Amino acid sequence: MSVISIRARLLGCAATVAVLGGLVLAPASNAALPNLGSTYLGLGDSLAYGYHAAQFEAEYPKVNPANFESGYVQDFAKVLKLANPKLQVINDGCPGETTETFIHGSGIPQAYGSYCAGGPTGTPFPYAFLHHSYGTHTSQLEDALSILKSTPNVSPITLDIGANDLLQYLEHKCGFPAGFTCTPAQVEALIANTAKNAGLILAELKAADPKAEIIMVGIYDPFPLSLPSPGADKVLAGFDGALESAAKATGASFANPEPEFNPSYLFGLPEKDDLTTICAFTAMCPGGTYNPTSPLADIHPTTLGYEVMAGVVAFDYLTN
Repeated sequence: MSVISIRARLLGCAATVAVLGGLVLAPASNAALPNLGSTYLGLGDSLAYGYHAAQFEAEYPKVNPANFESGYVQDFAKVLKLANPKLQVINDGCPGETTETFIHGSGIPQAYGSYCAGGPTGTPFPYAFLHHSYGTHTSQLEDALSILKSTPNVSPITLDIGANDLLQYLEHKCGFPAGFTCTPAQVEALIANTAKNAGLILAELKAADPKAEIIMVGIYDPFPLSLPSPGADKVLAGFDGALESAAKATGASFANPEPEFNPSYLFGLPEKDDLTTICAFTAMCPGGTYNPTSPLADIHPTTLGYEVMAGVVAFDYLTN
């Protein structure tokens, strides 16, 4: 993909912010954004949290969540605050969260400490490192439902979840990234189960607050060229398609970052053409070269990548 095309896409995200900014400069800003409440609730995994692996490792074990304010939740919140400067933001994002741990919790008894994520193959994440601790609640879903019960006028709600379901399955069942031993049927079953769980989460959120606008946020492919035919981009497109169906079935909208991060699939080009955007929008290219085997490689977005994700979410918010 050419540099011109990348610039065009980035300008498109900037235009989204500019359009929203223009709306809120009008005297009747509340009328322009009638679905904006007094609290924005961000839910999900490390993408909602604003995670950067190198920064986290440098701070550990004295992690200060206030230093992780460059995620898409925080960036989208800045846009929303143009319309409502007093907007309260609650970011419940938990790095490593899967759909299963989102619903059921880490599986670690609170007598041993309070953790989210975890589960059979994941790494537990301490409540103390969260932007918003879940307190006595045992799962992110439980905490979110409590927030919706106790906090008036919550809207929008964003949710990104499912990436860790796929990653953990590929790593522990398929030998990824060193190899790939799973069948298409196994991957399809995993996608179906993850989408089912996402649908259950969305349905509970909608039932708890029917008036809130909910945006499901899809995932991108940080590993182009890594899977056998039909390729990683196509697998991720199927994954996002399943999440989108779950979202629409519950009345939520769907913001898909894959076309921005992986434009080759959108335009029918070879996956190698994704490397330009992957190197710009993620930390998969230490030293400037795509190298997924490097200990410094990080699947999470760069600061720029998070801004692009926020633009995708903002565009969805404006147009749905």
